[in-house]
Amino acid sequence: MITKNARLLIAFAVLLAATLAVVLSNRKSTFGGREERLMVKDTAAVALISISNTGSGVELQRVDGQWLVDGQTPARTDLVPILLKAVHDISITKPVAKADAKKMIAEMDRSGYTIKINSRRKTLAHYKLLFAANGECYAWAAGSDRVFAVEVPGYNRFMSVLRLSGAADWKSRTVFAIKPDRVRQIIFNSTAKPENSFVIKHKGHQSEIFSYPVGLKITDADAEKLERYVAQFTRKDFADYVQLPQSQIDSIAATQPMYSLSVTTDDGREVWYKAFERRLPQSATPDPDNFYLLLSNGDFVVAKYYDFDAVVKSLGWFRK
Repeated sequence: MITKNARLLIAFAVLLAATLAVVLSNRKSTFGGREERLMVKDTAAVALISISNTGSGVELQRVDGQWLVDGQTPARTDLVPILLKAVHDISITKPVAKADAKKMIAEMDRSGYTIKINSRRKTLAHYKLLFAANGECYAWAAGSDRVFAVEVPGYNRFMSVLRLSGAADWKSRTVFAIKPDRVRQIIFNSTAKPENSFVIKHKGHQSEIFSYPVGLKITDADAEKLERYVAQFTRKDFADYVQLPQSQIDSIAATQPMYSLSVTTDDGREVWYKAFERRLPQSATPDPDNFYLLLSNGDFVVAKYYDFDAVVKSLGWFRK
């Protein structure tokens, strides 16, 4: 025979089990469901990521394994892996009170960032982000009435990559990406000091250097220096795109460059830039750290001297 105390314990156990079931069910439908609409578990299936904000927007498309900005320009190889990690790991930390959610949703509509991630067949995630002044980030999934604080666990700084909504933020910043065995010719033409100009002819592991444009061969050149120099063109990146009116860019590009540098590859492709002095803002003083580059693709960009010092050498530097 069941005692009164036993019946009370059984009733309490049943009530507790029911309560836990409701809590877990709500948690799964509220947090788990929302997380499913934010996280992209299979980033290998992602074919397009769109990031937009008031007045700006960019589409990153994966085409034959390569990421392109707006379907045209190669994307920055340093940023794409960070972006994929962010959309894969983005996680909910806590819900925003319903009383505040409506106001935050309105703010997201005004100034939030819209993130849309597609595979080739369907939308994988679609949400808006609001980066608050206190450093928190909030997400609102499309079709939801709830807002959540979110983060990338362990790498929360990666969240900032989801704020890069301009094409210039994502366009590749590579000037040279040429492996040594593909280099056939390098021409350094110093307009300020013509005697420093040279041309290197390279094939296999053999290089010859000549004065430029005369073509006098340097017979006492240091072979090790030549090979180290050719290897510098494996990777050279500029710092940023120039934010100047086109008329000002045209004016700078019309002046005599400090020097020009071109590399011809084994398939006949030529990649070059012309270097121009940069003045400090509102000053006639030369910028000691940065200079301008006019690239062979027509882009006008800012580069740091220390990034390119290794390829700016004089003819005499190569002698033994």
